[in-house]
Amino acid sequence: MSQRLLKTGEFAAFCNTTKDTLFHYDDIGLLKPVKTAANGYRYYSLNQIYMFDLITTLKEVGLSLEEIKNYMDERDADAFMELLKEQDKLLKQKIEVLTRRRRLLRNTLKMTKEAFDVQENTISIEDAGEEYFIISDRPKNNSEKELFAVVSRLWDYCTKHNAYDDFVTGEIIPYENIVNGSFATGWFSSRVDKKAKSRYLHVKPAGCYAVKYIRSSYYALQEEYRKFCCELHELGYEPNGSIYQNDITNYLSERYADDYLMKIEVSVKRHDENGCK
Repeated sequence: MSQRLLKTGEFAAFCNTTKDTLFHYDDIGLLKPVKTAANGYRYYSLNQIYMFDLITTLKEVGLSLEEIKNYMDERDADAFMELLKEQDKLLKQKIEVLTRRRRLLRNTLKMTKEAFDVQENTISIEDAGEEYFIISDRPKNNSEKELFAVVSRLWDYCTKHNAYDDFVTGEIIPYENIVNGSFATGWFSSRVDKKAKSRYLHVKPAGCYAVKYIRSSYYALQEEYRKFCCELHELGYEPNGSIYQNDITNYLSERYADDYLMKIEVSVKRHDENGCK
């Protein structure tokens, strides 16, 4: 049976490939037929199916046809081992990228679903666990040029270090900027699911938080923060830490910038007490 010869079409069907692929492999000397008849017909042996399968496997792990041909020609075990080690390293990196992309999609889906269940423009007092963020440098000023540069550096860092778990770029308003009434952005932030080994890691402490969902634009945020703090005061609470803002829906799902749904939250205490009541 192993001595039976197959025509190009039969061999292509057996290997789940095309005749053009086999012609190309023949032309570059990668997989030549065992026999070429006077009429130009090419014939392959059944044993060559294993060789085709090896070529396919090496392609799937990232080797180029030139690299595969060099291996076929030389059959140097040491060089081949080094080649496979390098490809294993590249595959690991690709898996990490794909894992992050799936995490991004799942977290974005989770947030979008959340948008259907929240009550807007109502403050709730909640106990919250720790959350983790990669944060930007502090902006030197509030000009659009400076803010854009800071955000761009954050994105570059997160992309390079595979350090973000959703598409949202939030912001953190430091406690001192709440007290002085400027509500100026202290840092831009990118949420991560767990602690990362990074000098830019920021831990949002567990504790008692006031949470409000607002539908607004980025340009109106400072006014929303002021309103938020006034409403807290009326409810008998005061900020006890930084304000955190993160999108629930944004440009990814909303057509108009004024319709972005955002979550703002701040650690709070009662005017006369130190905890959630």
